[in-house]
Amino acid sequence: MITSCDKEELNIEESSIEEAKNFENKATEIVEITHNYDYYGEKFKILYVLDTKESQILKVDGDVQIAERIFGKEDAPQGLFFEDYKEGDTTINVKVFKTNNEVDGYVEKLAGDFPKETSEQQVTKEACVDGSINGSGTFYFYYHINYVTEMTGIRRTNKYYYKDWNLGIYNDHMSSLRVTKPWGRRAYIRLYQHSCYNGRTLNFYSPYYQTSVGARDLRRYRLSGWWFWKKSWNDKTSSYRVWAW
Repeated sequence: MITSCDKEELNIEESSIEEAKNFENKATEIVEITHNYDYYGEKFKILYVLDTKESQILKVDGDVQIAERIFGKEDAPQGLFFEDYKEGDTTINVKVFKTNNEVDGYVEKLAGDFPKETSEQQVTKEACVDGSINGSGTFYFYYHINYVTEMTGIRRTNKYYYKDWNLGIYNDHMSSLRVTKPWGRRAYIRLYQHSCYNGRTLNFYSPYYQTSVGARDLRRYRLSGWWFWKKSWNDKTSSYRVWAW
């Protein structure tokens, strides 16, 4: 026979078990991401606590005042370059540049060379036009994280260079991406915040010894700007450039 006290203790125990399960489930949804920033030699670190279920940043810690000073100013840096990138990393090294030309210059140092645009391409470098040169890289873009539901209309197959000034129905819907290429080739991907190759940029480089690399979750990459910790690159891409050489 179970007395009222026994029932109360049983209810408390069941409640505690349920709370523990909920906490455990919630814990698997929380990811801590560390960005180690380098802004022309000034180094600072930010810890982002990401709720992957709600796609929200729960907490920001670290050198927040430095980040606010750099990312929050009117002429905030345009280009974020993710260095020594490894797919799925939660500790990410980020080079911060004022301009995209500086990002290109840094990639050229890493790679030893960089594909120069022809005089005709340079005339329309920032214009609202597409451009394509055939080669050996294939680029895939996806609606969801973890490479789920490909945007087949903007898959770029066997390309040396491609630029897409407006993503049309795919605009502001990209959540992951990847590139495949032969051994010995390098790849470089630049995502733009706005169409016509405008706004802030997210930049990835893949060295010659990688044949496949991707960013499986763009929520892990933050925009610059005053509310830099509130805005990720998830569903923020409106144009892009890609290279494989």
